[in-house]
Amino acid sequence: MPACIFLLPNSLPSPNEIKALGKDAYPPVLRNFLEGFGEPKVATIFENPALSGFASMQWVWMLLTQRENLAPTAPYLWKGLGGPKVHQEFWALNGYRIENGVLKSAGDIFDIDEECDLRDLLNPVARQFDFEVQVLDGRFFLARKKAWQVLIAPWLAQENKEPAQTAGPQAAEWTEITRAIEDSLAKSAFNEFRAKAGRPPVEGFWINDGAFEEQLLPYTQIRCALTSDPTIRGIAEAAGIARAYIKSSTAAWPDCPEGDRFCILDEFNDPTVKADPAYWHAAWTRAVERMEHLTATAKGFEKYHPRLVASDGLRISVIEKLQEQKSSFAFWKSPKNYTEAWLNSGR
Repeated sequence: MPACIFLLPNSLPSPNEIKALGKDAYPPVLRNFLEGFGEPKVATIFENPALSGFASMQWVWMLLTQRENLAPTAPYLWKGLGGPKVHQEFWALNGYRIENGVLKSAGDIFDIDEECDLRDLLNPVARQFDFEVQVLDGRFFLARKKAWQVLIAPWLAQENKEPAQTAGPQAAEWTEITRAIEDSLAKSAFNEFRAKAGRPPVEGFWINDGAFEEQLLPYTQIRCALTSDPTIRGIAEAAGIARAYIKSSTAAWPDCPEGDRFCILDEFNDPTVKADPAYWHAAWTRAVERMEHLTATAKGFEKYHPRLVASDGLRISVIEKLQEQKSSFAFWKSPKNYTEAWLNSGR
């Protein structure tokens, strides 16, 4: 049956967060919305804690492409930003700073002045390793014609952790270019200008998620997608969703054919939402209002079948609305509310 599929990244609280939230962990607005929903199903996306933080992106990749390989997001970020088709392998560059051996984000988007300085700094290093520097909307990429045989953790899984180990035949080259970029940044005046502007230093770039862009066949049966994430927009388009049917996460459903509809809600992107009962309740209030509106405004049978997907770093928990009871005695029954089971994710 067609469904309205809602992904809520980072909305699964940990046991400690549930304990801290206390009686506010399961907001009444959510309980009311989940009346008539069935028992949740929990799936572990990754067993390896090194990939914690990438579960939502990986699940979207699997949903839209029906593929189970690790999502290669860099070429689809380029595509989602509106980049032209380039027959090269793209790798994303994510700026980092190092605190007590842990990599912290130093920014992924740079202004025009920083862009010029970084081009001058990165180009000589890139050419040594047969790469070209590509820039789009202040985001940096490395591109090359020949596949780079390197396996490395995606930045979404790497951030706030000690550097992961590389693998693959050219892993040593990845380490070499990464160190060369760190040395170039350390010797330049780039971070002096960053400091004057009140921005954190960029001590290096995490080179990750590389692949060639391809049309992701067979095409998805999902008709439209609401997301503000340019990577997911690029994946959705490559998977066969028409660009006119890919809108921002706050938009209304586009006028697309009946069938599955997909929306990503951003209310839980800030992890501090789960640390404060008032913020937690407010986030769920906004999310429920949004889902109620989108479900009501869907045009086909999907409006009767909302499917909610909550995620944490490694797992997803899915809960769906049951079909209406046909028995004349259904009103005597008091169906179980699975709100706690859903948010506890089977813990």
